Amino acid sequence: MIKRIIPLLLLTLVFSCTSYKARESSEKPLDTELQDKNRATVSLLDRLRRVRGIIIRGNTPYVLRATADSPSAQSYEPLYVLDGYPIGNSFSNVKDLVQTVDVEKIEVLTGSEASFYGSRAGAGVIKITTYKE
Repeated sequence: MIKRIIPLLLLTLVFSCTSYKARESSEKPLDTELQDKNRATVSLLDRLRRVRGIIIRGNTPYVLRATADSPSAQSYEPLYVLDGYPIGNSFSNVKDLVQTVDVEKIEVLTGSEASFYGSRAGAGVIKITTYKE
């Protein structure tokens, strides 16, 4: 009887350790988890301010391009793309359409990446992806 119990205990230990490791590696890092929990309290403009390649002037986001040393006085707003659909070149339209809680990811596209969207993307593209339900 004891000879049968010991191998079962060893198998149980081995499988419990591997399942623990799998659970441990699938957990999110703490900063990502905190950002997910606090995403409702942060405005869309503040989320855009945190993205590399975007500057905010007069409560309007602009895309910095690698070719320009500094944004010119007469710069244009980027094209906003929401879940793959071009919305327009006005931040006021986007902030009315998007709730901050629903934003999953924000990307900045310039140069050849932005050329996919045509001439309206001459000042760059801010691509916003929302959570799908």
